[in-house]
Amino acid sequence: MATPRRIARLAQVLHRRQPEILLALDGVHDPHNLSAILRSADATGLTRILWQPDQEDPDPPNPEVAMGTERWVALEAVPNLREAILALKGNGYRVAATHLAADAVDFRQVDWTGSWIIVLGNEHRGCTDEILSVTDVNIVLPMMGFVQSLNVSVAAAVLLYEVQRQRAAAGLYQRTLPTETVRTLYERWGLANDGISCDDLLVPPASLPPSEQGHTDGRHKGKGRPKRQRGSG
Repeated sequence: MATPRRIARLAQVLHRRQPEILLALDGVHDPHNLSAILRSADATGLTRILWQPDQEDPDPPNPEVAMGTERWVALEAVPNLREAILALKGNGYRVAATHLAADAVDFRQVDWTGSWIIVLGNEHRGCTDEILSVTDVNIVLPMMGFVQSLNVSVAAAVLLYEVQRQRAAAGLYQRTLPTETVRTLYERWGLANDGISCDDLLVPPASLPPSEQGHTDGRHKGKGRPKRQRGSG
């Protein structure tokens, strides 16, 4: 049974979600990259990632890398990413793609406080022409060394933390989400199976109740164990 602190923590995280920001992965292939992108998306409050795999039977994310974030961020495989993006554009989203075009702008110059789809391309070929034809702006991460780009999962993290910085400054992580959005996430996360009522999540908590077990973190693991002596076999 969920404790009051667990319920409050879920409500806190839920209301920090940013449904106006979506990632779209145009043929990203490596399961490690997918998993790392899921972790960054969860850490910055995203709810969905659209993914058009580059093969018919793609490898799923690696759970050891994703660390359970696949439950909290929906990775939606779509057969036609361009059509999915166009449908969202019809609902007011703008589209930014990472692409080394002549007109590309520094990603930090974009105002990320609105509704955006951020497209990341395949590890080798980048974004397809079909996707680039529907983008509103091409963005780049400035490189000061010899390489032209970062690993796609690293690029995703860098981009999303700039998005987080701007949206946090605008107060968008300190709001109460609409009831409809709360109920959608409640169902998507399967919280009824955890014995949690959606009504308990409709308003974010002012603070978290104290932990019954006190504070612990990974730095305390293994403490108190006798150290192995050199030469003791």
